[in-house]
Amino acid sequence: MKDDKNMSEKSKADNCYSFGSEGMKHTASSRIKIVIILFVFAVFLFAGTRRMKILTISNQITGEVYLKTHVQAGDIIEYSWIHSFEHIPWNEEYTVTKNNELMLTSISVAGFGAGIPENKGEVSVENGIIYMRNINQIFNEINWINSNTALSNIGLNGSVLIDGGSMPHHEPCILQVKEKYILWPFR
Repeated sequence: MKDDKNMSEKSKADNCYSFGSEGMKHTASSRIKIVIILFVFAVFLFAGTRRMKILTISNQITGEVYLKTHVQAGDIIEYSWIHSFEHIPWNEEYTVTKNNELMLTSISVAGFGAGIPENKGEVSVENGIIYMRNINQIFNEINWINSNTALSNIGLNGSVLIDGGSMPHHEPCILQVKEKYILWPFR
């Protein structure tokens, strides 16, 4: 009888151990599946995430966006102005940096007058136009009060992005480049 009792207790222990082991196997298996699924999801998420530089022109006060476009480090932003007092063309070129800054690289202007710098970078005169090159002055953003008559346009790599007349007259504007993370295929 003792042997039957010991056998019965041993059987119960084996069954408990066996049941517990299967349960543990089942739980471990489920955990491994979850970890694998999460890993695959993370790979797709991070592989599909891209950092994009976004150039935005907006109102400084209201935040209203007038223009938003993708840019890359090395892209050239061109400002074309008409000097408000001298009424002469004034062009500025900025290069988008890898740190999302705007580096003023050159200015070309048809003469000197109020507010026009005379000694930035390397200065030369070609066909009556004054060129200031290799200025390399860094700006985090460009702020201005828009004038429909003074701002001719803002361009990107030789193509016009927006005309001054497309933005509200005498409103404070800001141009800046920020980096955003974008999941594919959404843009």
